Order: sequence, then C-alpha cells, then structure tokens
Amino acid sequence: MAASATAVMCLSSPAMAETNHGGQIWGSIRVIAPLTEDIFLSGDLQPRFSTDNAVTAPITIIPPVISWRKNESLILSAGYLYAFIDGARLPQDLHENRFLQQASYRLGAIGRVGIRAQTRFEQRQRSTGKDWNLRVAQQILLATPLTKKESGGPVGVISAELYWNLTDADGGARKGYDDLWTFVGVQLPVSSNTAFELGYLNQRQRQVNGLVNMNHAAVIGWSFQLARKIVPPKVVPTTAPGRQAMAEHEPSDNVSLPCERA
Repeated sequence: MAASATAVMCLSSPAMAETNHGGQIWGSIRVIAPLTEDIFLSGDLQPRFSTDNAVTAPITIIPPVISWRKNESLILSAGYLYAFIDGARLPQDLHENRFLQQASYRLGAIGRVGIRAQTRFEQRQRSTGKDWNLRVAQQILLATPLTKKESGGPVGVISAELYWNLTDADGGARKGYDDLWTFVGVQLPVSSNTAFELGYLNQRQRQVNGLVNMNHAAVIGWSFQLARKIVPPKVVPTTAPGRQAMAEHEPSDNVSLPCERA
C-alpha cells in the first residue's frame, strides 16, 4: 500500500509536468524617429514564423511608442501595442490590445560590461474575454563590446525578462508567473544609424493543465534611426529580446545597443 501511495503522489507532482517544445523564427524591423533632442517615436513590425506545436505563433506586433529622455541613464515611455495571434494551438482569429508604460534605466557597469534594466506595466485585453489583465515585466540586460573597439563594433548581449500577472482575466491570464524570456545574442552595427541583431531566445510559459510550453526562437532584427544629427540615448525602451538604439560615442562602461517580448 505504501509503495502504491508513493507512486500516486509522484504521478500528481508538478515536477512531472510535460514540456512542449516549439520552434520559431522571430523577425523585427524597428524605426526610430527623433522629434527633438529628448523626445522620440519608435515603431516595430514583428512577424514570427513557427512550427505547428509552438503556442504563440505566428504573431505580428506594431507598437507606436513615445519616449522622453530625462537624462542619459533614464528613459520614460508609453504606448499602444496591437497583436494578431493565429497559431495551431490557439483560438482562431485571436487578437490583443495592449497599453504600456515603462522606465528604462542604467544600473552601472562591471569593467566593460554595461548593466541596464527595464520595468514595464501592461494593460491587456484579448478577444477571448472582456476583462483587462494587468501585468508587469522586469528585464535585466548585460552588454559588452566583443572587440577592443569602444564603439561601432559588435556587442554581445545577455538578457532575462520576467512577466508577472497582477490580476486574473477571463481571456486566460492567471495571477502570478506568466512568462520568462532568456536571450543571448550579438548586435552588429553597420552604420551610425543602422544595426542588426542575431540571437537565441528561450520563452518558458506558465504551466497549464500539467503542460509547460517552451519556445525556442532564432531572432533576426533590424533597426534604423531616421535622423542622424540627433544623438540616440544610451538607454532606450525595448519590447523585444534585447535591442537598444545606438549611441555614436559611448564609453565602455555604458555600452549601448541597436533598438528594441511582446
């Protein structure tokens, strides 16, 4: 009897949850349009291509975001994001409206490794329900030059972003842990206002009915700033894996990247 009871307990343990691994390719095109020295707009188009078992694909996001540079270490932003979601494992014609407010800030540096963070608050409503879900996303990002050049060369990036629901919603959101995004990649500047990003993103979603969905994504991004005369901020907002707007001449202890996980 004791052995039988132990077997039942093991079978019901959360540790036995099955993991569904899905493959994706995330594309991103971002345009940054400075309005003044300290106010700028950014917009993104993010197509995602996936295997049939990937839970969040494909999805295209177009967020108009306005940002204000308080100083070189703090950017405050707000905007709206629309997502059209249509995947084999998701409801048909699913889409989402989302408003966001965020602060992007520099934490410091260790040697040539710059450390930045971002805190974002989101209000989301999906077509599968009427409730608005409140969510917070916290990102930590490390970046360092991969050559001896202090600017203009490739930059290595590692970031982690935790998504946490503050409320339940009838669209499917549940209070507590939602997603964890872990990104490793490289920024490749090609000019003073254009850069590419290549990398790998691991997206681990919350457990639902004993199943954990994990996406493995290859990230390919391109960013472009319209005005060359206005120097980009050293810290800018991001809603994607790790991209940031480039600074033309930035010391190694304040590494900056090209531009912007809905």
